[in-house]
Amino acid sequence: MRPSLVLTINLFLALLITASPIGAATVDELYQKAIRLDKEGFLDEAAQTWVQLLKSNPEKPLQTFATLKLSSTYLKLTEPYKAVETLKKLTLSQPGHFDAQFHLGNALAKIKNYPEAIEAFKKTIELRPNEGLGNVGLALAHFGNRQPDAAIQQLQEAKKIFKNKKNISWYRDARIMVEQIKGFAKYPPSFSDLWLANNLELVRNTYEKAVFNLDDLKK
Repeated sequence: MRPSLVLTINLFLALLITASPIGAATVDELYQKAIRLDKEGFLDEAAQTWVQLLKSNPEKPLQTFATLKLSSTYLKLTEPYKAVETLKKLTLSQPGHFDAQFHLGNALAKIKNYPEAIEAFKKTIELRPNEGLGNVGLALAHFGNRQPDAAIQQLQEAKKIFKNKKNISWYRDARIMVEQIKGFAKYPPSFSDLWLANNLELVRNTYEKAVFNLDDLKK
């Protein structure tokens, strides 16, 4: 066989291998790598790995999970607009997905787009009426939208759910939030901005630790 022909065949095979889809083992390796980087606090690298994993076209449950984790990582990297863009694409393809709507509500609240955050949190309540955290998120979005009465009403609904579930800590937190919102009435709206940001972060962190997990996505 002529050297030039061997070179041509080798080049073709190299291009074919490069163009081949990533195998299942590699997808799993990317997933494990992204999770490890996230836990170790290498957020930039974790985001890059989630993007790489999504480009490998994984199965739908893992694709959804990776998208949600990518958006969460963007928030931690203080890139909330990237998170919103990522999540809006996901909610367009899966409008009835609870976690996608909850993540979107969190991200929209982060950029202070409270009207759209309200709609996202309303959808979480439609999808899971007994998940009190969605009510708290909606209440805070109402408060951010300068609707304290609507916020208090939603927190009262949250209290009922937490009481039925015997969730004492969040029942207490919701009760305290009601009193704090009433107390803010005599101050300028900006007086409560830090309070609102801290409580939105509390909702976001609690949701990710206690509600959101991969097993739910596989059901």
